[in-house]
Amino acid sequence: MKINGLKKHILMALAVCVVTSSVLAGCGSKSEDSAASVSSSGSQAVASESAPAPTGEPVTIKYMVFSTEANDSYTKLDLVGSFKKVKPNITVEIEKVKDSGEFENALKIRKAANELPDIMPMKAYMLADFKDALAPLNDIEAAKINMYADKFAIDGNILGVPECMFNEFVWYKKSIFQEYNLQVPKTWDEFINVCNTIKAGNKYIPILMGGKDAWPDYPFNEYMPALEANDGAIWNTMAGMDEPFSKDKPFYIAYSKIQKLYDAKPFGSDPLGAGFDQVKTMFGSKGAMIAAGAWFLGDAKKAVSDTNDIGTFFLPVKNSTSDKLNTITTVDGFFATPKDGKNLEASKEFINFLFSKDFYSAYMKDRGLVSVVKDLKVELDPVLQQAYDAEPDVNFVVYDGGNSDFQKIQAATKFDVKKMGQEMMAGKNLDKMMEDLNKAWKAARASK
Repeated sequence: MKINGLKKHILMALAVCVVTSSVLAGCGSKSEDSAASVSSSGSQAVASESAPAPTGEPVTIKYMVFSTEANDSYTKLDLVGSFKKVKPNITVEIEKVKDSGEFENALKIRKAANELPDIMPMKAYMLADFKDALAPLNDIEAAKINMYADKFAIDGNILGVPECMFNEFVWYKKSIFQEYNLQVPKTWDEFINVCNTIKAGNKYIPILMGGKDAWPDYPFNEYMPALEANDGAIWNTMAGMDEPFSKDKPFYIAYSKIQKLYDAKPFGSDPLGAGFDQVKTMFGSKGAMIAAGAWFLGDAKKAVSDTNDIGTFFLPVKNSTSDKLNTITTVDGFFATPKDGKNLEASKEFINFLFSKDFYSAYMKDRGLVSVVKDLKVELDPVLQQAYDAEPDVNFVVYDGGNSDFQKIQAATKFDVKKMGQEMMAGKNLDKMMEDLNKAWKAARASK
C-alpha cells in the first residue's frame, strides 16, 4: 500500500472543504430539493443519474453494510430506488450487519466459501487481507475521479474506491457545559477536569462509552498512540521495534494518559454493561459528551432536540496550550467487489452511482463527511465546523491501519487495542499489560 503524498492531499482537501464559500445547496433528506446543487467545479463527478441506461438482463447485487449511520442515510436518500431509476435491470439488496467486527468476520467466512457479497465497504487494511479475491477497479469512472484511490493501490491495482475522509471529535452538550460553567478543554488535564466536574454534579454521565462493544473506545485506545507520536503509520513503526511498549515510547505515554482518564471513571457506574447503540441515545438526556467521528452527526441530531445545543471539539491530547494539537484524519469506506463475482459489471455500475454527483453530494452532506471526489466541494455541517473554528491551527495526522509486517505481529501476539481498552476500564494493570506485550512482540519479531 502506498501512502506517499497522502497527508499533503488530505490537508489540501480539508482546507478546501472547511473554508470554501462556494458550496453545495442543502440536501439533508428526500423532502428537500431532489439533491444537492453542485458547483461548476464539480463537473468531474460521475455523470448525474438523470438519464436511465437501456434495460438489460435482470440482476440482483448484494451490498453488505455495517454502519448504522450509512444505512440510515441510504434509507433517507432512497439509495436503492434512486439507483433503480438509472439502472432498472439492477436490483440492490442491502444486508445490514451489526458492526465492523461482525462485518470482517462474515467476509472471512464467505471468502472461504467463495460467497463474498457483491459490494463491500472495506477498511484500508482489509484490502491487503482480501487482495487475492478483489477485482481491480482502475478502469471505472469512480476510481478515476477519486483523489485517494490510487494512493491505496496494491501492486498497481485499485482494489477499493474510498468513500470519504473524516476527522474525530468530542461531541458535547452546550447546555450542560453552561450549567457547570465549563469551557471547551484545550489540554488533556483540562479534559479530565471537565469530566470530574460533571461527575461531581451527580446528574450526568461525563462521557458515554458503550464499552460492552469493544470498538467504541477507538478514539482513545486506537488513535491516541498515533497522536502522541505524530505518526499516522505508528503501527508500521512499531513493527520494526522489539519493545515498542516501553515507558519512553509513544504507545506507553499515550496509554498512561488514557489510564488517567479511565481512572477518573467518567463513563458511568458500569461502562462495560451496555453497548454503543444503547448509550448513544442518552446523548440527548444523561450524557454530557461522546467521543466519535463525523459519522456520529446523524445520531447526535436524533438524540438532541435542539441542534444548536450540540458542540464539537477535537480530543485535546496535548499537554500544554502552547503545544500544537494533533488530530486524526481517516480515509475510509473502500468500496470493493469480488473478482470472481457473477455480477461484476453490475457491481461496477453501482459503485459508479455511489459517486455520481447528485447522490454523492447529498450523502456527504447528510453524513457530515468530507468529499474525496476531485473538484467536488461539499459544505461542512455547522456542528462540525465549530471544532475547526476553535482550533484553526490543528495538525492532521493521516491514519494508516498497519502494513503486512504489523498484521503478522498483531496476529501472533493477539494485539487488540480495543480489547485492551475494555481491560483498562475493568481495572487491569497497565504496566503488566505493557510488560507482557513487549515480551510477546519481541518473540513474534524473532520468529518472522
